[in-house]
Amino acid sequence: MVEAQPTAVLARSRLAARAHVAGGDGRIATAMTDFLLKPTERLSEQERALMTSMLAALIASVSEELAMRLGSTAAADLNVDELIERLRGAGLLHRPRLIALLLRRAGLHRSLNAAGAAGTALLQQFAADKDPAVASAAMSVVLARASGRDRFGRAGLSLGDCDAETAVDLTYAVAAAVDSNSEEVLVAAAVNLLARHDEGERLEALEARLVLALEQAGRLDAAALLTLAARGEVGLLAEALARIARIPGDAAWSLLMRRDEGALGRLLRLAEQPRAAAAGLIASLTDSLALAEPAAAIRAFDAMTPDEAAAERARLRLPFAFQAARRALNGDGQHRA
Repeated sequence: MVEAQPTAVLARSRLAARAHVAGGDGRIATAMTDFLLKPTERLSEQERALMTSMLAALIASVSEELAMRLGSTAAADLNVDELIERLRGAGLLHRPRLIALLLRRAGLHRSLNAAGAAGTALLQQFAADKDPAVASAAMSVVLARASGRDRFGRAGLSLGDCDAETAVDLTYAVAAAVDSNSEEVLVAAAVNLLARHDEGERLEALEARLVLALEQAGRLDAAALLTLAARGEVGLLAEALARIARIPGDAAWSLLMRRDEGALGRLLRLAEQPRAAAAGLIASLTDSLALAEPAAAIRAFDAMTPDEAAAERARLRLPFAFQAARRALNGDGQHRA
């Protein structure tokens, strides 16, 4: 996840652009917002393509599951592209958690693809581990990742990948787009589908379970972190650093993948890594994270005092909804994923 401009600032820029082009080209407002974003906050073409593909797979999966429960072809016959546009136009896809999931999975796929066979070999090694807990947890991750791709190896997404809030909102949104059944039947089909949803089976939860097994086996040390970084296992690395720092996994992922060298340095300080280990991790992640100035990461690491690290850990442990509400009340505006 990366933080962009505050919503209030974006809203003002759009209003100013619309006022400037009254009766003219409405695209100027959008172009103005996009053009003025920092380069590090803008989606790359690869990220955009992956996120678009995964969103289409997710919407298609939900509509197909609903069709099975409706006993008709009404939902299955919906054109996915048209359905996405309807949902987008109604604002039903403007959900930070959904965008954060798409962005996270795009980052994971990009990193694993860059690592190639090296990353796959590490996970297979874990799956063959002599420790039953490590082997079982690793095999669950292997299966989850395999199910996250279609038969052509392309990145996919299903309702099971979503958190509970997103799953509920998205399922009801797709159900509402089906016009040929009564509302009671549509809601019943959605409830039946959601009854099978289990957040514990999400890839992120399974990765956290593997990291926990490694920690309980006494193998979550600096060498293990360096191996994860070198093999492109950014998902497991984020969970490992979160586990050591005792902060939420999403917070660790955000700091790791923010394209901000300072954020990476602070994350390693939160995880109380020795300076030599932190420098090794930064060097190992330089290419995969496209760090423009790796030295800035170690400077941020050095600059963070123990008291600052303790305060930051305490803040990150607060519920996200509470943090967002506090920022809004303080007039800081909301940020979008």
